[in-house]
Amino acid sequence: GSFLSDSSSLSGMSAISNFSTKTFITEESSLVLETLEDGRHHHYLIPIQVAKRGRFKKKGTKLHVYMDHIFIAQHMKVGSSCSACKRGIPLRMGKQAYVCRDCGIITHKPCHIKVETHCLQTSLPSMELKCYTEDLKK
Repeated sequence: GSFLSDSSSLSGMSAISNFSTKTFITEESSLVLETLEDGRHHHYLIPIQVAKRGRFKKKGTKLHVYMDHIFIAQHMKVGSSCSACKRGIPLRMGKQAYVCRDCGIITHKPCHIKVETHCLQTSLPSMELKCYTEDLKK
């Protein structure tokens, strides 16, 4: 099928939205998509080429894995500061920071790959990671 859909007009709008609200994609951390299927969580490792496209057929929570930290995008309140660069996280619309859901450290999105300590409370070993593929026949 054609890769343009009726939602393609939305992608043009997101280009002008603030950088901080977008998913920060880097080769240095792994992007994992967490989905809920049949009442169970599934975890898919997203290849960098697919991650850069930004849209996935499956719906789920994007997890950014680096140094065993499992970062998720969250909206921060006033007074939060980045664990990596120590600067404040500006208050903005949208989810402007990444938070490790296991140990709770907070970083700016681009700073999550500057974290120097491994997550000691990581739940990563309990995840069954599958490689994400988009079946184009469907």
